[in-house]
Amino acid sequence: MPFRVLIVLPFALLLATDQPQPDQSFRLEPGDYRWVPFTIRQTPSGVDCRFDVISGKPSVHAELLPMSEFRLFDRGREHDTMAVTPTARSGAFRRMINTRGQYAIIVVNDKNAPPAVVSLHVETSVNPSGADIAQSLPPQKRLTVMAISLSLFLLTVAWAGRKLILAMRLR
Repeated sequence: MPFRVLIVLPFALLLATDQPQPDQSFRLEPGDYRWVPFTIRQTPSGVDCRFDVISGKPSVHAELLPMSEFRLFDRGREHDTMAVTPTARSGAFRRMINTRGQYAIIVVNDKNAPPAVVSLHVETSVNPSGADIAQSLPPQKRLTVMAISLSLFLLTVAWAGRKLILAMRLR
C-alpha cells in the first residue's frame, strides 16, 4: 500500500485566506498520492489549483473531490470528481463550489511511473466573479449528458426517417 501523508498545516493557513501562498513541494512515489482537505463554509467559493512536476516524468494529475467521494477513492473504488486535470507535467483547474461542506484536492502519481517531485499551489476565494472561474460538468455527468443528447438525436432521426419513408410509399 502506498505511503500516504496528510499535508495539513501549510494548507490550513493557505485555505484560511484569499491571498496567494507560496507553492508547496513534495515527493510522490509510484502509485502514491497526497491530499489537501478543506472546508467550504461560505458559498459561492472558488478553488484554484495548479501543480507542476519539478522532477520526474509527466505522470501526475490532480482532482477535486467532495469528502464522500474521497473516501471511495481512498478505498480504491470508483469515484466521481468535480474537477480533474489530464495526466501531464503540469495542470490546473478552477472550480466554483456552491455547496457548503468538506472537500479534498488530491495529487496522484501513476502506478507504473517513476517517483516525481511535485509543486502544488491551491488558492480559495469567497464570492469569486463568474468570469474568473469556468464551470464545467464532472466527467461522469458530462458522459451522461452526451449519451442522452445522442439518444434524443438518433430518436429524432429515426422518427423523421420513418415519416419520410411512409410518405414516399403513399405517392
